[in-house]
Amino acid sequence: MKWWLFKSKSKGKEKAPAREREPAEARRKTGLETGLPPAARFALGCGAAAVVTAALGGGGKALFEQYCFKSPGLFAIPDVRRNVTVNTGTTLLPDTVREMLRLRDGMNQFSLNIGQTRRALVASEPNIKDLTIVRRLPDRMTINITERTPIARVGSATDGRVVDEDGIVFLRYAGTAGLPLIKGAEALEQVGPGERLHGMPMAAVRLVSNAQRPTVRLRLLELEMVKEDYLRLTLSDHRQATFAWEGMDDEEKDTVWKMQEHFDQLDRYMNSDLGKGLLKWDARVPGAITATVPGLQ
Repeated sequence: MKWWLFKSKSKGKEKAPAREREPAEARRKTGLETGLPPAARFALGCGAAAVVTAALGGGGKALFEQYCFKSPGLFAIPDVRRNVTVNTGTTLLPDTVREMLRLRDGMNQFSLNIGQTRRALVASEPNIKDLTIVRRLPDRMTINITERTPIARVGSATDGRVVDEDGIVFLRYAGTAGLPLIKGAEALEQVGPGERLHGMPMAAVRLVSNAQRPTVRLRLLELEMVKEDYLRLTLSDHRQATFAWEGMDDEEKDTVWKMQEHFDQLDRYMNSDLGKGLLKWDARVPGAITATVPGLQ
């Protein structure tokens, strides 16, 4: 069997575009906003002044707790479903979130420890990427949840485990059948929801994420870790390619640009007029991509 050889000159490192600064209104907020009537705002101001004064004498915390927790009805949520706004994703229902946070009608807003609650919920629900809770005094609260977006299935195609671009594994059963499957490593069979992938499995995640760029024409179906130093890619048209790049399993180094440059070369060659009919490709060596030509001995 003979090989048809493509040679290319490596390009320089592509500079990542500068990140635009987020507008102030788009940044995450977790804490407190007030919509109190003038009288209530005056009372709250007096209470805050008293807290500051007492804090100078060492009794600020006790006075603050007494003022916020024991003010009759001032910070109570009369109707949890009406007064607590929950903005969530596709898998968590607002009522489910309210139940998970143990919110109830008539509860004092300050009885909910925002920091502790946020940490506990994110730790217990791997599909939650971020959570913010904002008190809107006197009687409202807003909860914003950002769910993880799956980009690939992991291990078995039927057990519901998926992974996001950060390498975090979680469960998602609906709408994932069309995602590429990462398989072939024994470690993948043992990783559970909430854990993060490392090494070659994480290299496969980075490749899947990079291949989602609009300019890429190759569509990944499977990524198999046959050996420790390369991936076997199966595309949506069932053509295959072995693929590797320098430093692919080293998470301490920024090698994404090397992977992107090499994968873009493979994309161009496989979608060229001569390459479209070739089924087997070898892209383990950057700058030298080869393909098997059928019928040549």
